[in-house]
Amino acid sequence: MGSFRGVPLSAHMWRKSITRRVVLVLGALVSAAAAAALAAQAQEPLIVAYMESNGELVPIARYDGVRWRNTWPEPIDRDAPLPVRSVAKIPRAWLGQPVPLTWTAWSEATGKPQRVTVTGIGREGACVESITLTTSFKPDPGSDGLAFDRPTRVTAIVTVEEGSPEWDALRREIVPHLSAAIASTAVPQPGGEQRQMGARVLALARAESSPAETVVIESVFRDPRVPLYFIEAHRQFTGIPADTDEDALSYSGWFGRDGAGALIPISASLVPVSTAADREPRYTPIGILRRAGSIWAMSEWGKESQTIVLFDVSAKRVRKLTSADVSGC
Repeated sequence: MGSFRGVPLSAHMWRKSITRRVVLVLGALVSAAAAAALAAQAQEPLIVAYMESNGELVPIARYDGVRWRNTWPEPIDRDAPLPVRSVAKIPRAWLGQPVPLTWTAWSEATGKPQRVTVTGIGREGACVESITLTTSFKPDPGSDGLAFDRPTRVTAIVTVEEGSPEWDALRREIVPHLSAAIASTAVPQPGGEQRQMGARVLALARAESSPAETVVIESVFRDPRVPLYFIEAHRQFTGIPADTDEDALSYSGWFGRDGAGALIPISASLVPVSTAADREPRYTPIGILRRAGSIWAMSEWGKESQTIVLFDVSAKRVRKLTSADVSGC
């Protein structure tokens, strides 16, 4: 029979105490094993592909155990012939190894891994086309996603609904950070048309405050597990002709929350823009790779281009790992 501080324990209390200790020890062992598994996985080589909505794969990145890089060929002109005609002819240098014939595919639409088999080589795109790996997989419903040469944990990125309480709260919270970014950004000096355009909107922004109602949120994406956000916002200024000048400031980047729950910028930038052109979100989410940390896969959109970018995102910093163009004109 045991005792606690010299007081004898009943058999029931003693068994309960021992059980609690065993549970705590087992819990600690499981947590340590999970952490060790994640750390080991983070060191394993990995090939990542972007999955088109038709199931074709474009390898976009590979991790060799030390660093991330993209060694798959750039998109080719629409009229150019494919450099190879079969998977067997693909040079080893394209992926640092022979092309894997089986992959694990994931898309937000299905939310679960799917084993896919490579059936050949193809092309996909607009004016320039990516060299793709055709597969036996046809997503249903059709949606883009990711694929890996080994099983990899992926979670969907949450798109915060416009007009929701969370959306409105973030719009209010981002205002002081926008004001601080305006105050800390140097006004461009004379010396070029582009410099003058940016100088005008920055000067006007510094002369005015930024009430919450003047700030427009364009998109908000969130990690479902931790308070990490990607936010795109802008503020437009009247009195500047949008067709000939930059009449707005775009403020976008990554944000987290401090110990008190306040929104804080991790990596954000301020850029003069014009509202005359149709503004689409610069980034749209694909998914988060769960290795030792969180790697966000995002589509970056240009006027007529799409680039897949991998970001290593934490509460302290954001680091771009690599990128790959998949379409453009």
